[in-house]
Amino acid sequence: MNSDRRCPRCHEGIMQTWEELNDDEQEVVRRLPASADFSEAERQATHRWCRRCWQEERTEAPTI
Repeated sequence: MNSDRRCPRCHEGIMQTWEELNDDEQEVVRRLPASADFSEAERQATHRWCRRCWQEERTEAPTI
């Protein structure tokens, strides 16, 4: 398991890209409070989420 994908918040979950989330998980992400600095499309392209605690982080490069 890649340690750089481990969640920095809970340390147990794995950070997942939009593409790695299933439909239900994507719906959860859509309902999470988002920074006004990022559009939904930008979040999907450049962010990762922990499915355990829903920590969200921005990545350096697009994940798509």
